[in-house]
Amino acid sequence: MCLLPRYVNRKYADFVDQIQGLKMTTNSLELTPATTFGTIEGDLEGDVNVQLAHVKGEDTRRKLPPEFFKRKPTVFLLKFFFAMGLISAATAAIVLSTNWIVIGISMLVNGLMFAHLIELQHECMHGHAFRSPGLNRLFGVACGMFMASSNSHYRYDHLRHHAWLGTPRNLEHFNYRFSNLDSITGFTRAFFDLSRYKRVAGILWAAFLGRPVPGVDKPAASRDIKQEYVLYLALVVASIVAAVQWPALVWPLALAWWIPTLLISEGVHFMIEMPEHFGLNTMTEPDVLANTRTIRTSRLVHWFVNGNDLHTAHHYHHGVPMCNIRALHNVIEGRIEVVERSYFSLYRDIIAGRIRQDMSKACMAH
Repeated sequence: MCLLPRYVNRKYADFVDQIQGLKMTTNSLELTPATTFGTIEGDLEGDVNVQLAHVKGEDTRRKLPPEFFKRKPTVFLLKFFFAMGLISAATAAIVLSTNWIVIGISMLVNGLMFAHLIELQHECMHGHAFRSPGLNRLFGVACGMFMASSNSHYRYDHLRHHAWLGTPRNLEHFNYRFSNLDSITGFTRAFFDLSRYKRVAGILWAAFLGRPVPGVDKPAASRDIKQEYVLYLALVVASIVAAVQWPALVWPLALAWWIPTLLISEGVHFMIEMPEHFGLNTMTEPDVLANTRTIRTSRLVHWFVNGNDLHTAHHYHHGVPMCNIRALHNVIEGRIEVVERSYFSLYRDIIAGRIRQDMSKACMAH
């Protein structure tokens, strides 16, 4: 019986969210009265019948073929264990080699793979990897351990980003520096920006004080988020204690984990995330075909970013697993408004100032 008030409060909060979303939808539609936009009805916390952001024109997203929504756990496991295998091989090379060229290359491999794992975490937190929520969370937490990226926190923020994209309620989970990128100096500062860890520290402080996670209004989600960040802190503390207890471990830990994470992974992940909506109107343009970017690239890069190059298709219907995102992209390709020639050309245009971020039309933190 003691669970009943919590259940009622949770349902009431969900009802309020839906009413607020409906009001915001109405406000967004009033901005462009001559345009027809798709609905956003669905389960905000769901994985398949998800709440969708607006799309201009005919909306057939609820009529996509069932095979588009088929999960492929084997494919995900192959990607996960391949990444972990590369990390293991690179770490072994760091431990065993005395050649600094080999060590440097191995550090680069680890840094790249840590960032790649966050893209695999993105697949888990959407519920795309497995049918089991428990397995999705388990592997999602594992994917985020090197960069202290909470699977549950990412999920909470990101599902709302999908539902509210194109409205003033839109938000981003990774608060990277997205302003003043129109110079090599500004871009470099953003690459090495570590301010994300200030937020992590704030959440850990809230956890130790027994306070809810800022910006998270669901107790269960707040609990899961704090658990994951505390776990990551425990891993970092354990590694430091091990290094103090056994000094021979200092350099292996620093070269294989700590330095690659701070000097490579954060910047690389910034370069994966930033192109998704940079320079586009994500606050008052209620159309995922116009406020989200697709990038033409090679199969190698498509693998490395785990399909993030086809980000418009992902926002068109984020209930479609990433293993099927190419098929969805092929369906909507002719309707996508923002397509870049390559990641390199996009970075070049941003540094040259040809593509800029209007902070009044974006929710970026910096």
